[in-house]
Amino acid sequence: MSQPDTSNNEALRQLMERHGLKQEHVATLTGYSVETVKGWFAAPQSTRFRMVRKPVLESVRRAIELGEHYNLEGVKIPKPKD
Repeated sequence: MSQPDTSNNEALRQLMERHGLKQEHVATLTGYSVETVKGWFAAPQSTRFRMVRKPVLESVRRAIELGEHYNLEGVKIPKPKD
């Protein structure tokens, strides 16, 4: 069995680290449950693992961009860490 493509999962992880986002923030920004977000960070061989679809990754990126201009209720979008 081949390994799933985890590049979007890794890209989301890096984005979260760069901006100091928690899984709860990503859940709020995407509309997915925290349990689903946790599945995105489970080991690929785990039954809990879920792949991050590209539109989800793009929506988080866009929310971060907009966060500089708009107040996103319940989510504080921090500046990138230096």
